[in-house]
Amino acid sequence: MNAHEKINEMLAGYALQELTDDQSNEVKQHLDQCPQCKEELNRLETVLGCAESMSRLSADNQSCESAKEAVFQKAHNKENVIQTPRPYNSLEIIRRTIMKSPITKLAAAAVIVIAVFIAINQLSGNGASSVFASVVEQIHNARTMTYSVVTQTPVENMPTVRTEMAFKEPAYMRTTTADGFITVMDLTQVRGISIWPPRRQFINFEASKFRHDPAKDPFMVVESLKAIPYEADQVLGKKDIDGRVLQGFRVVEDSVVNTVWIDPKTRELVRVEMEFTNAPGMNKIMTDFQFDVELDDSLFSLTPPEGYTPLEVQADVSKVTEQDLIEYLRSWSSWTKNGTFPPILVGPELPKIATEMVKQGKFGKGETTQQQRDQDAKIMFRGMMFVAQLPAESNWRYAGENVSYGDADTAIFWYCPEGAKTYRVIYGDLSVKDVAPEDLPK
Repeated sequence: MNAHEKINEMLAGYALQELTDDQSNEVKQHLDQCPQCKEELNRLETVLGCAESMSRLSADNQSCESAKEAVFQKAHNKENVIQTPRPYNSLEIIRRTIMKSPITKLAAAAVIVIAVFIAINQLSGNGASSVFASVVEQIHNARTMTYSVVTQTPVENMPTVRTEMAFKEPAYMRTTTADGFITVMDLTQVRGISIWPPRRQFINFEASKFRHDPAKDPFMVVESLKAIPYEADQVLGKKDIDGRVLQGFRVVEDSVVNTVWIDPKTRELVRVEMEFTNAPGMNKIMTDFQFDVELDDSLFSLTPPEGYTPLEVQADVSKVTEQDLIEYLRSWSSWTKNGTFPPILVGPELPKIATEMVKQGKFGKGETTQQQRDQDAKIMFRGMMFVAQLPAESNWRYAGENVSYGDADTAIFWYCPEGAKTYRVIYGDLSVKDVAPEDLPK
């Protein structure tokens, strides 16, 4: 039993003032950090107040007892139908209130009123919410995490990208694609290495003065997971996915819409679907979750393999500007045969996408010198860092896929600078204009 479940089971005793001082203090500390448990306590206290006030009414004992047991039986049957383990709830607090009350029999009318509260409690998804909160706590407290990510890109004729992810505290990430592309990142130092086996090359990258916010960096999927709150915005219905009946929940955090699917019987996280509102069509589906498995430190080494050619890129992120993004877009369009911009701007999928584009003959640039490759890598990195350091409040969007350089009428990127009332919009000819929010592309 995890900490959240333990406290949830103590809520009825807390509401009835049955706990020891140490237990009460433990509950109070948890309530300060858990809105879901605080809401449940408010619900229990409301039912408790109703039960105690109704206990002062008089009625025929036999009819009262019969009605009371009928309500208990219906609630019990409903719990069996939904097959969801439930913590102490309003039903339990009513039963215990009856036993404590000097008047041990409630009027039939009181039982009916309380039955309404039970129905509200059952329909509110309290049991399902408890399952969701326990899974979220497991994510938040995980020392290590591994999972698979399938990325659905908006790129035409582009196969789905599958990536194996590994995370280790305090902030190490490793991504591996089916073709063997490996990226390792140490976010405590904002350093990393990307290894490209097909060309026996690697890139060491480092960003100083990077404004790293684990709750808002959308390109880091694990951090989006760890930012999921204990309470879902919406409890969805049950759905059969790959032969398992799962309970769905939806949470919207900044520019990410998370749909979480949990096995209600085992309380196991099975699937997470992410949609990025600032990158339409760039959806991620996560499966095969494992928590707190042993991961050797060598998996997160930043030492390059022997015999590989290096590319070194660095950037003082506090000095990257909008112009760096423009140069990135200009350079990419010069590499493609039809002068189009990149399908996406950031993300571990970009090397895979670039490789597929090479296979499809979409790049027109032939062999280049090592000096030119170094220069291209630096331009790309600085442009990507400009996008990466934009806060979630900037509401940035990229729409440059299949747009060719020179298209002055098509907006390909826009964002709202901090403190500004208008958006900066970059067009296909790489000109920039200030645009009011109501005039942005739909």
